[in-house]
Amino acid sequence: MPTELFAIVNSLIDEELCLYKSLESLVDTEEEKVDTSDMEGLLRILEEKQSIISRQEVLLESWNKVSNMLGISEGREGPVFWNAIASSIGEKGYNKIVKRIDEIRELGQNLLNREDKIRGKLEINLAEMRKKLLAIGRNRVAMKGYSKGMASIC
Repeated sequence: MPTELFAIVNSLIDEELCLYKSLESLVDTEEEKVDTSDMEGLLRILEEKQSIISRQEVLLESWNKVSNMLGISEGREGPVFWNAIASSIGEKGYNKIVKRIDEIRELGQNLLNREDKIRGKLEINLAEMRKKLLAIGRNRVAMKGYSKGMASIC
């Protein structure tokens, strides 16, 4: 079981890294769409991101299956899970896995930080768009008033 378990866990890590790298690429595009105020493009990117997030949820189920294989109820975020992995595959394999999990965590944290930054940009862009829309609305009201005023003079 140690070699098989190592292979299964390593495969799940490969899958997860692939998903995070796909998300990273989409976040790059998302930032570009926000910077250029391309709202239609942004919505398409958000849909693609949702698809990847759904795939991550399926992947989480696979991690839960590993918990079941180990005979534990705790998921991969808990110490019981990692202690069971360590005792099942040995220190060398465990250290390799932990290094890769740290890579996933770092990538995930970087993505969250970038998402926060992009969200801030989007909020600024939306505030600017609201101002422009309000200005357009005020200009239309002013033009109507001006037109009515001119009509009564003529």
